[in-house]
Amino acid sequence: MLNTKNIIRLIWGVIKSLKKELLGKLTEKQLKKLAENKGLKFSMSDSQEKYYADWNEKERIVDMMTDKEDITIKEIEDFIKNSNSKK
Repeated sequence: MLNTKNIIRLIWGVIKSLKKELLGKLTEKQLKKLAENKGLKFSMSDSQEKYYADWNEKERIVDMMTDKEDITIKEIEDFIKNSNSKK
């Protein structure tokens, strides 16, 4: 049965999936620029450092940015559009 809590979890899961897909389209350099533009900082706890130990830099940034509520799908889409128009 879907209650409010489960609906919110479902919606958040969809949002995270969309964000991850969009962020995955960017290069590592673009991801860092987007994070800088948004003022996002990435500090990791010891357990996070162990978790991400075998990940490449781009995968780590995408995963961490996906969980940030400070960046929206619209902002990612706008960044991609602006990046593509500069090419």
